[in-house]
Amino acid sequence: MSQTNQKAEHTGVFTRFVEWFSVWSVRWIPDAMVFVLLLTLVIYVLGLALTDHGPLQLINDWVKGFWALLTFAMQMSVLMITGFVLADSRPIRRAITKFVTSFKSARSAIICYALLIGVIWWLHWGIGLMVGIIMGRELAARNKGMGLHYPLVAAVSYCGIVLAGGPSQAPPLLIATPNHFIEKLTGVIPVTETILLPYMLTINVLLLLVFIGMFVLMIPPKHKAKEIPDELIGEFTAEIPDPPRENRTPAQIMDTSSIIPLIVAIFGLIWAVQHFGATGFAGLDLNSLNFLMLMLGMILHKNPYNFVASLGRGVGMVGGVIIQFPFYAGIFGIIQNSGMSGIIAGWFVSISTQHTFPIINYIYSAILNIFVPSGGSKFVIEAPYIIPAGKELGTPIAYVVNSYVLGDLTTNLIQPFWALPILGAFRIKFQQILPYGFILMVACALVIIPCLYFFQFIFPTPMY
Repeated sequence: MSQTNQKAEHTGVFTRFVEWFSVWSVRWIPDAMVFVLLLTLVIYVLGLALTDHGPLQLINDWVKGFWALLTFAMQMSVLMITGFVLADSRPIRRAITKFVTSFKSARSAIICYALLIGVIWWLHWGIGLMVGIIMGRELAARNKGMGLHYPLVAAVSYCGIVLAGGPSQAPPLLIATPNHFIEKLTGVIPVTETILLPYMLTINVLLLLVFIGMFVLMIPPKHKAKEIPDELIGEFTAEIPDPPRENRTPAQIMDTSSIIPLIVAIFGLIWAVQHFGATGFAGLDLNSLNFLMLMLGMILHKNPYNFVASLGRGVGMVGGVIIQFPFYAGIFGIIQNSGMSGIIAGWFVSISTQHTFPIINYIYSAILNIFVPSGGSKFVIEAPYIIPAGKELGTPIAYVVNSYVLGDLTTNLIQPFWALPILGAFRIKFQQILPYGFILMVACALVIIPCLYFFQFIFPTPMY
């Protein structure tokens, strides 16, 4: 048998599908900015077809929603930036470098990389996103010649998002926050009664195994691997330079002093100890999480000079998210203000029962996430409809919230919005990672849907 035929035999079905899908997506899938503009037009047309709002009224709905999510957009941006600042600190970067240089093969590198960032994504999606970026870039740059396929490394970094159903998820954090927007309907429900229930933890363990297994199957043969471009290696491995130590002005002395940020961070940590000591995990919400990450970031960077330099690097990676968020908020405005949300939700509820509602809600959330890729802002729209529907059907609130979160995470794998920091950091196009996300999306859906149905009988859950 010739060497060429032997190589062809070692190219698995998933690898061949990725190759075909990559060619197709590069030809047909537009840039992320074009994607959101096209979605805006699609939702506008659907609004004309499904609601009684006319053309001008729908435009007004769009503009009304355009700036409606600025607070949430800021919270999400801070979540990503603080995650990057932590991962970019010198102690963590050096630990990452030691980790990524310990592998002997592309397969072992991908398995360990996927396992580690999958766990981190679950603990904190902002840190998972940014650790995935820093670790992935270091992994590709410091192992050139091993046969690591660069688009696959970037895809692993992003696709960890399907495992982000942990304690940093916006919907469970929102309803765990006192005085939240539907407190009269649900009360304050701690995350220990939603995202941290045993059945949800079990689903996440299964998803972690699927995540690792699918990417192992999609590793291309070494002769087909396209490794990192040489011009990116120096940039990706560079650390923040040390600040000047000689002939410093008083301002420079303060800029490089570790005393000032340490005192402020200690104040913050004292508050955190008091807060979480009194409330436990139930006291975790978006603001307290961001605050804690910010304080830890100042401690790890030691001085304002390094901290601000890292902030500058992190902010550059979320620029696409910041500028596109208002466009998705505009889509949110059409869906919410025209009544389209209630119409669509009503369709799904009408075909549901107590035990099928989590599956229907999962599918509904997954579809809507294509148009409004933000679990927290979408939940603000949908919770007033889906939670009463779940109560009426006898479905526990935990299953309503968790199935909603899982639907979001599943179609995030093919939605370019949250991939924007990955694309900017890796200097890569969404079309290059889309095939991996699509395959993983299908595999995860095949795991999640049966779990949402059968776990209701295995894991009894309070109604609340």
